[in-house]
Amino acid sequence: MSFSIAVRRKSSRRLSSGIAIAACAALLTACNSTTPKVAVSKSKSKEYFAESEYGVKASPRVSTKSSNLRRGGGRYQVGKPYQVKGKWYHPKEDPDYEKVGAASWYGDAFHGRLTANGEIYDMTHLTAAHPTMPLPSYARVTNMNNGSSVLVRVNDRGPFAHNRIIDLSKRAAQLLDYQSAGVAQVKVEYVGPAPLEGRDDEYLMASYRPGGAAPDPSDGLATGVMVAMNGPTPTATLPGVKAADAFASQPGLAPPTPIAASSAFELPSSGPIVPDRPRTAPLDAVPQDVAALSYADQRISAAAGAFDSVLNDNALRSQDVTRWWRQKNIAFQPETPPETSGDTGIFVSAGVWPERAQAELRAQELAAYGEPQIEAVYDESGVVHYALKVTPRKQSLVDTLLQAAWASGADDAFIVR
Repeated sequence: MSFSIAVRRKSSRRLSSGIAIAACAALLTACNSTTPKVAVSKSKSKEYFAESEYGVKASPRVSTKSSNLRRGGGRYQVGKPYQVKGKWYHPKEDPDYEKVGAASWYGDAFHGRLTANGEIYDMTHLTAAHPTMPLPSYARVTNMNNGSSVLVRVNDRGPFAHNRIIDLSKRAAQLLDYQSAGVAQVKVEYVGPAPLEGRDDEYLMASYRPGGAAPDPSDGLATGVMVAMNGPTPTATLPGVKAADAFASQPGLAPPTPIAASSAFELPSSGPIVPDRPRTAPLDAVPQDVAALSYADQRISAAAGAFDSVLNDNALRSQDVTRWWRQKNIAFQPETPPETSGDTGIFVSAGVWPERAQAELRAQELAAYGEPQIEAVYDESGVVHYALKVTPRKQSLVDTLLQAAWASGADDAFIVR
């Protein structure tokens, strides 16, 4: 009898061990399984200032990340007057700046590249380029066609074509609903300087006002100010507490008429005040899931039918697959213009000086990076100045040329594309 019990116990232990091993194997299998990825279509860019418009490849990217690029890291600058394409621009801080005009946008072609104040352009961030505002600063941009508006971070110079007054990032153009149109009539209002640290994504997104929405009555007020209620505010005295009569010591002032506690009252239409601009202290980084980093390439999707066509034939040759794929996917093959040198249309505006000798000194220091050109220009008063622009010998040197210009003392230098 005892032998039978021992055998049963031994079998029970073996069964328990087997169940435990099976459970561990199932757990390991679940851990190693791949989470299904979200397929996001990769649409062709419709940005207005595409590389094809200039016929050259844009400058090298400082970062190849598709999103969550480094924020801030630039410098604050207002800048001296400068001239581009025969037109003078006078950077300054104008608290009353308000202008209506055309706005364009720029995206993929300049994503990850240096801005005029040394930040990195991120087309997924709410940024803008303006010819005269301090860098960096905040401006509210309103689409005059639909009423949508949003605050943007101005950290670049431009635009310099077709009398446009501002260039917005791709994300800002999406919020204002003119990404497909390319150009929109907008109103630009200067808000104030922006902090250098640049982590203001949440603040800028919170400023978005869709078309037709009533403006926030608290916009522009100091932090902590409450909006007054649009109606009577009922009050009641606690039991056993004698209410103070604030009007007893002021002859001539009639005491207020008591309001019954059961009377209807109105709630305030607005809550606490949103600050006019974010604090300068760094914000906590918020991890984000970027579905765009796990997209299935359009070329793979479009070429999937190649194998069906080839496998139906008895002869399977690699040359046939390659030829078929190229014919069917010619629209998806990226254009890669060859590296060019000389005057490519992209140059660095190094600055304007009252003496030619000053411009020549900067030209000598930057000659190793490109071809300097000094031009005599006249301001609105007829006074002659000397403008220096440097065209990089190779497109890959344009960012290096810009940094060298800053190091030589040309603090107002920026890239003109």
